[in-house]
Amino acid sequence: MSFLSKKIIPSENAVVQEMGEDIVILNLKTEHFYELKEVGKRIWELLSENHSYTLTFEAIKGEYEVSSEQLHTDMERIINGLIKAELIKIN
Repeated sequence: MSFLSKKIIPSENAVVQEMGEDIVILNLKTEHFYELKEVGKRIWELLSENHSYTLTFEAIKGEYEVSSEQLHTDMERIINGLIKAELIKIN
């Protein structure tokens, strides 16, 4: 699925807790936890603020030394995991 023109919104069931450089997200509905490490945490923060794959991609690209191809792969993996865990909605 392409997320380029989609709005990505955190679920109302998602509760976030910082754990050092990581975050743990609890889905209140399923009672399952989802952990994101440093870069995943930053992706979550940016998506929560701007709801845009493109804006998040550009910000991460500017903050970390990573190829565009690798970043697209990593972001899609994280977003698909968050969808599967019912922690974000795609509009």
